[in-house]
Amino acid sequence: MPDDTEVKEVKPQPAVFTPALFWEPRKPTIFKGEPGQDPTKWLQEYLRVSKFNQWDDTLALANAYFFLDGTAKKWFDNNEDLLTSWEVFQTELKKVFGDTQLYVRRAKDILKCRAQKSGESTQSYIQDVLGLCHQIDSNMPEDDKVSHLMKGIAEDVYQALLTKEIRTTADFIKWCQHIEEMQQRRIGHTKFTRLPNVVPIASIDTENDLTSLIRKIVRDEIQKLTVPQAMEPQMDIQSIETIVREEVGRSLNPIISERARTAYSRPQRRIQQTTKPTLEQSLRKTDLWRTTDNRPVCFHCGRPGHVVRYCRDRRAVFDTYRRNQGRDSYSYF
Repeated sequence: MPDDTEVKEVKPQPAVFTPALFWEPRKPTIFKGEPGQDPTKWLQEYLRVSKFNQWDDTLALANAYFFLDGTAKKWFDNNEDLLTSWEVFQTELKKVFGDTQLYVRRAKDILKCRAQKSGESTQSYIQDVLGLCHQIDSNMPEDDKVSHLMKGIAEDVYQALLTKEIRTTADFIKWCQHIEEMQQRRIGHTKFTRLPNVVPIASIDTENDLTSLIRKIVRDEIQKLTVPQAMEPQMDIQSIETIVREEVGRSLNPIISERARTAYSRPQRRIQQTTKPTLEQSLRKTDLWRTTDNRPVCFHCGRPGHVVRYCRDRRAVFDTYRRNQGRDSYSYF
């Protein structure tokens, strides 16, 4: 009997080759040992690069020489025999180029006056302050970190954060991000226009404005009159106006009385009745002071153009009197 089983040929599958991934090794920054260059920060960066490049302690020590320059490179050349391990290298580098107290004092001085700059993002300011806090004290409490962040944040963000409950730096970052999102949303997607008659401060249960008081009284009176109006449709509109007017006048009376000030009347002048002197009582030759063209009139001679003090006739009278007095005195002797 023929065999019904069929033999199926299995085609060989092509081999899949997975290419090996090669990446370019990272390079840390160059450490020169100059004043202000922190060896601790450089060692932290070097350890990150060593971990990425998969360097062990031996390779890390061997490659450290190629990332030193200046004074630090000379120090390595002079003490290469003593640097027998990676641990010894780290300890000696910190001892020679790193004064921990100096860097802590410098970080404290920077943190004391650190404030968010114009154009600086909030996140950049936060991370910079947190870095200074970690440099001063790696175990600094969260309350102290929040205090340092709050004292230098921008004024608009600070005013918004005052109403929030912030206990940790995570809360601070969360609310800052929320405030920035709200500001961007307000600037980019404005769906309404602010009214010009908006009050600057919201008042709560205060009616210092006379207009608001009148409006409230009118609303209350109309609300009271809505039910009787439905029961008595024949009620006259004039009576409503009279009631509202009476209530407004009654409510304004204390306000007006409080604002009323004591008015002092001006003193009344006593009108002196002047009687024209008769010709017998008048000793002057004229009662006119000035002419129509505003020239003075002499009271002695009555001629215009001069006053009594400069009157020639009056001087002549006095001169004659003096001469007569002198003549009489000489005649006496």
